[in-house]
Amino acid sequence: MIFLSASVPQRDREFFGTENVYAIKEAVISFVRVCAEKRLPFFFGGHPAITPLVWNVAKNYYGDKEPAIKIYQSLFFGNRIPDEVKHFKDVHMTDAVDGDVRKSVDLMRRVMFRENSTDCAVFIGGMGGVVDEARMIRDMYPDARFLPFYSTGGAAKAIYEEFQIEDERLKENYAFYELFQELL
Repeated sequence: MIFLSASVPQRDREFFGTENVYAIKEAVISFVRVCAEKRLPFFFGGHPAITPLVWNVAKNYYGDKEPAIKIYQSLFFGNRIPDEVKHFKDVHMTDAVDGDVRKSVDLMRRVMFRENSTDCAVFIGGMGGVVDEARMIRDMYPDARFLPFYSTGGAAKAIYEEFQIEDERLKENYAFYELFQELL
């Protein structure tokens, strides 16, 4: 199973100003498109900047076939959950914990990774939570392949460096569609 971790750093949050928003968008589009074409299942925690993009690509590339996509959300976010979530067939909601965002998101991540044996993890852009996810995966699935797209900036760049990834394609190549064709 493939895990997608992506977000766009927000003002006053970790990694803001280090991201390449255009590259993040193009990488997510290319990832979903290649997964659709190759019928590769993946899962992700539905970040509000990424979920609409994933859905828009999925509905165009999966056609009448049900997308092999699992999306996870925390009930903590209530009415702030993106509207596009309702279009996904495989939605997993996790409980809110003590009205605490950090505890609620941590629970969602633990459930998500426990329910999905992870062979490959793709990191695109992102904030601090993306780094947290990378560390959780490394602890739970030490043999998982890591694909942090340094070129998208944000947390992905930090993961590339922290985990000492040495793949120049992830660092300098912006031909995301071709890269995903090759790497997945």
